[in-house]
Amino acid sequence: MTPPGHGFPFPLNVFVYVLAHEEGDVQSLHYGLFEKVEDSIEAAQERSTRLLIERLPQPPCRLLEVGIGFGTTLARLTRLGYDAEGLSPDERQIDAARSRFGESLRVHPETLEAFETSNRYDVILFQESSQYIDSEQLFRKARGLAVSAGSVIVLDEFATRPVERPGALHRLDRFLAAAQAQGFRCEEEVDLSREAAPTVDYFLERLPRYRDTLRADLSVSPEQFDGLIESGIAYRDLYRSGAYGYRLLRFQA
Repeated sequence: MTPPGHGFPFPLNVFVYVLAHEEGDVQSLHYGLFEKVEDSIEAAQERSTRLLIERLPQPPCRLLEVGIGFGTTLARLTRLGYDAEGLSPDERQIDAARSRFGESLRVHPETLEAFETSNRYDVILFQESSQYIDSEQLFRKARGLAVSAGSVIVLDEFATRPVERPGALHRLDRFLAAAQAQGFRCEEEVDLSREAAPTVDYFLERLPRYRDTLRADLSVSPEQFDGLIESGIAYRDLYRSGAYGYRLLRFQA
């Protein structure tokens, strides 16, 4: 049997593997929002997605989800009656989404930067995908894809002050400035750092028990594994210090 996470890039393959073994299935790849330490990761992830959905206009309207993960949110939006499309440059994630929800799931195998369409969207959603896109390019592209009064909703983590380390998160102040430069007003900002941070602890607590099986099943080297643990500890410290934070941001054109 093919192990969970097989074919995904490192470290995503590790996170999929751990979630599958701990929870029995992987519905989502994003952070959870924990109200209590004892909350399940599934309940915490559902809380995150529900925050996004609560901020959407009533269906029908046209939505674009940038970064679909396993397609769970996109399929849910479609079932709710939204005219929903998704973007993902990762063919493996698209295959996983369509195997779960069918070939009718409307996904374009492209990055936001390369995406071209005559459609215009009422809402563009970014659930932990904005961090992979240059902020100025993101809002410049959103400006062209959104209807005249369209909105952009972002749920993601940011650096709240300068962080000198390779691959540091987008600076929140620069992200907000990029939005303003393209005519998007920030209508809502919710600090969810406290609720999101336990997701890092979830994996740090569970990863050690899979050290040997990850090497056997996914060819994760000891060096990769140790580096992932070290990175997770540093990440946890950045959240605790307030240098990293998690935000819900809603912008209106």
